[in-house]
Amino acid sequence: MKRIYGLVLLIFVLVLAGCTDPTQPESQDGEEASASDGGGTLTITDLSEGQSLDPHVVTDAASMRYIENMYSTLFRYKAGAYGEVEGELVEDYDVSEDGLTYTFTLHDGVTFHNGDDLTSEDVKYSIERIIDNEVRKAQFDALESIETPSDTEVVINLTEPVAPFLTFLANPMNAIVNQTIVEENDGDLSNADAGSGAFQLVNWSKDQEMVLEKFDDYFKEGKPYLDEVVWRSIPDETARSTAIRNGEVDIVLQAEPKDITTLEEAEGVKVEMIDGSYWEYLGLNTDSGPLAEKEVRQAIAWAIDRSAINDAVKFGEATPLLNGPIPESHWAHAEEDIYPEPDLDKAQELLEQAGYGDGLELELIVGTNQYQIDAAQVIKQQLSEAGITVDVQSSEDSVFFEALGSGDFEMTVVGWVGFVDPDEFLYNIFHTDGMYNQQGYSNPEVDELLEQGRAELDQEKRKEIYDEAQALISEDAPMAFLYVNPQITAMRDHVKGFDVNPTVTTKSLEDTKIEE
Repeated sequence: MKRIYGLVLLIFVLVLAGCTDPTQPESQDGEEASASDGGGTLTITDLSEGQSLDPHVVTDAASMRYIENMYSTLFRYKAGAYGEVEGELVEDYDVSEDGLTYTFTLHDGVTFHNGDDLTSEDVKYSIERIIDNEVRKAQFDALESIETPSDTEVVINLTEPVAPFLTFLANPMNAIVNQTIVEENDGDLSNADAGSGAFQLVNWSKDQEMVLEKFDDYFKEGKPYLDEVVWRSIPDETARSTAIRNGEVDIVLQAEPKDITTLEEAEGVKVEMIDGSYWEYLGLNTDSGPLAEKEVRQAIAWAIDRSAINDAVKFGEATPLLNGPIPESHWAHAEEDIYPEPDLDKAQELLEQAGYGDGLELELIVGTNQYQIDAAQVIKQQLSEAGITVDVQSSEDSVFFEALGSGDFEMTVVGWVGFVDPDEFLYNIFHTDGMYNQQGYSNPEVDELLEQGRAELDQEKRKEIYDEAQALISEDAPMAFLYVNPQITAMRDHVKGFDVNPTVTTKSLEDTKIEE
């Protein structure tokens, strides 16, 4: 099984679109909008620091926040319509009736930050580079060929239909890169800018700040409004809350549930909370030991009290997941609750069946995320009531994610964020050969369903397929799903136009203004 290090956090790009052409300026009387109208410097902070600037390699969400503002993609996630996509670099497109041929017409006059024209050859090169780097290779498994009839035409041929193909192309890490810049950096974009996005790299001092400046030749005329975006590294949650209340930062991208009241009462600060896509779980390694037994995993899934963990750790703001990872706001959410309430009697009965009636001991690893550490401690207490002794071990994130990627763990509390299509929620995590299948889970019936769901173009039929798959996965319990978090963003009052959305994207910084 292929494994990778780290979390995804896959995935994101919502831009304010409204009813106008997103490539045209927001101006009156035919006058072009300018940076002086809402420009200036905006300072933003998130939970953690990015690790790399290479879109085709990264898997951590913090890096993605930086990258999505430097690069353009063929498609983007549609603002205000979670799960829908629209063209970004693509001005027009056609899909053949059999779903095997995609013909894209690119916007004319798009340039990279170094002044090179962006053409169809860059699209072809970028997709091939994505495949070569393997991180998101599975999204292009059905690719047969890429043709470039002209500088602005791209024809992609598939061997079989792929229902979420446009969603895959909207993934901000499936960015179009400048081959010249890639080659000048010996293939390593970890500290380089090969993009054509709204902002270009000025400098990046790791663990301190990232500075991006407006790209004057951005193909969406009149945008961005901001002159500069500064990403501040503030790892401590209390310090982040203090920074925005003091006016040191303009946006805290992911505010904490416990800080909502304090931030709402702070002068000059507004808080926006919406349904999110960040779901967390108790991961159970199925490869060996007691957790290879389905009854033991099911016992754990029945023993934990998700609502109690939510109340204790998330202040009741998250939504417990009782039937799979897809949130209630999504069309593919499974409605049948597999674990509606905790049941200790059933948990103990299952342990007896598995030969662990006298109890067992397990290790649970976590990183530095305090909420996940706290959740681990609550889970430890809850499982003790079922006769399971849990040893909680916390380590630095680099060590933690390496253990996850190599399958060197028994249990873990962690999460994923930014998924849009149900294929993203399920295929790479629960398919036997899934890139992110860290639990070592394998069920041929689930594999077949996930393959069907990827190829089925009718949404109602896909819903039936994914309902069945989620029920099987929940019953097999390679994870005990915990909850999906709301997306909470705190902003200073002078920030206008920033889109708070389920995928935690910051792509809408190109639409953001500072209005004093």
